[in-house]
Amino acid sequence: MSITGRTLLCALALALGASALADDYIEGLKAECRSYQQMTGRFAPIYEPLAQQMVEDYSLKDGVALEIGGGIGTFAIALAKKTNMTVYALDIDPQACRLCGYFADEAGLAGRVLPIEGDAQNMPLRNNLVDFIFSRGCIPFVPDQVAFLRECERVLRRGGVGYVGHGGFGRLVDPDTRAELVKWRLSSFETNKPEGWNGPGDRFPELAKKAHLKHYRLIKEPDVGWWLEFRK
Repeated sequence: MSITGRTLLCALALALGASALADDYIEGLKAECRSYQQMTGRFAPIYEPLAQQMVEDYSLKDGVALEIGGGIGTFAIALAKKTNMTVYALDIDPQACRLCGYFADEAGLAGRVLPIEGDAQNMPLRNNLVDFIFSRGCIPFVPDQVAFLRECERVLRRGGVGYVGHGGFGRLVDPDTRAELVKWRLSSFETNKPEGWNGPGDRFPELAKKAHLKHYRLIKEPDVGWWLEFRK
């Protein structure tokens, strides 16, 4: 065998070895990342319909979006596919951020879906950056929910809109799927309610006032699901 042939074989072996190591690393992240288990399991059917609902309700096309507590980026990726928006996906879990970057690259959206490791109470983003904010299921687990909403107000551009919720699944998800999710959610509230969170329907307007949000409204879904829509 020529020197060139041996060199190519060595390079191929190294590449295959590196690929196997990368695959093992990703599988390890999947096994350890809680949001991966949730977002590819029970909640998998809700993210694409939620992204479609946001596009329809707020005429999203271009600009900058931010998902807070986005986990592995399933919603962020769905939104980027449906629009030309750049989508920041903020999460405090470094494993989730790494998986978000991996899945964004796999979807051909590297550079448009941008994972950011950070705290929702002190986001590493400049003032007036984003046109649209989305967050589902994150705010009850944030220690200072008023600071969370103030940060949303800070990074939102004038004319922008935020949609922050807990327990909701959106109106476009398959009805049978939603019925099963509602049944599960109502039973889980009895045993797995965040400490001090006595009902988002009651707390969202109170939190909005404390955060000095000027334009907001509470949106309730049937049976379960509460959202705070706010504008700047």
